[in-house]
Amino acid sequence: MADFQRRLAAIPKAVRAGVKPALDTSANELVTVQRALAPRDHGTLQASIQWADTGELSRQVTAGGETTTRPARDGQGEYDYALGVEFGTRQTPAQPYFYSGYRLVRKRLRARIKRAISKSVKDSYGR
Repeated sequence: MADFQRRLAAIPKAVRAGVKPALDTSANELVTVQRALAPRDHGTLQASIQWADTGELSRQVTAGGETTTRPARDGQGEYDYALGVEFGTRQTPAQPYFYSGYRLVRKRLRARIKRAISKSVKDSYGR
């Protein structure tokens, strides 16, 4: 991990700044696709799918949380029904939306980020 952090620190600021818009666009696209794939019962699940800026060069997409947490039927605590929808339960089959949405767009997201990195490096160091 220390080696990875050292390598990230070695990336020039101009390159990091050039990659941020591609990361934001990719996160927005992923959230849009996952929301489109999520079941539409009340809209709470779709609204819980969001992304956050977790660092200079990272974005985190999440689903679920407090809005989708419900008491378990057997009275043994709580569960997040976002997980129940994604992976299924004993009573309901899985309705994948999160990881299938990622698999659907990952090549496009990676290509966009790679292009942004290449462009930023060329702009920083000349052609």
